[in-house]
Amino acid sequence: MLRKISIYFICVTLSCMTVGCSTMSPERERDCLIGAGIGALVAGGAMTGALAGGHAHSGSYQLGVPLAVFGGAIAGALVGCSFAKEEAPPPPPPPPPPPPPPPPPPPPPPPEKIILRGVHFDFDKYNIRPQDAAVLDEAAEILKAHPNVTVNVNGYCDAIGSVRYNLKLSERRAEAVVRYLADHGVAENRLIPHGYGKTHFVATNKTAEGRAQNRRVELVPNE
Repeated sequence: MLRKISIYFICVTLSCMTVGCSTMSPERERDCLIGAGIGALVAGGAMTGALAGGHAHSGSYQLGVPLAVFGGAIAGALVGCSFAKEEAPPPPPPPPPPPPPPPPPPPPPPPEKIILRGVHFDFDKYNIRPQDAAVLDEAAEILKAHPNVTVNVNGYCDAIGSVRYNLKLSERRAEAVVRYLADHGVAENRLIPHGYGKTHFVATNKTAEGRAQNRRVELVPNE
């Protein structure tokens, strides 16, 4: 009996080596050993019973039982290994997060508002007064710094006189300012004169001070 058990364990060990237990995980190796042991016991027991029932001689018994045990151990090990679950490999590391999007570009700066001061005129005159020359010199420098800007040069009068006469006078005032700015480096095609006569008053015409404010030329940039 002891010899039979020894044969069983030798066969189990050999069968496990045959199916490659040394390269398996501990869990699968355990299942293979269990399957090999069960297969060896079943096959060895079946062969022993078959030989005993057939009254086989001792040589057949000594050769047949170990072969049956070995074959059963291998078959059982294979079955046990097939039912064993391999440990799943660890999941791959998550991909690195995408880089943050670039910041949006800054908004464009608002367009620069150009403010040009106008000039005033003496009664029934259209010549540039000396005290207004500095105002037009400043306007010329601003326009030269902004070469893409065109300007409406709008002339006005007070309420004294006829509509037709004041319309003509306002046109002459606008043209006088255009000539002055052109003489100081501003391209004349950027200056658009208009005469509006006795309209668009900015002050009362009942006083001398109010009428003086209405006799004017306004510089209005086209932006």
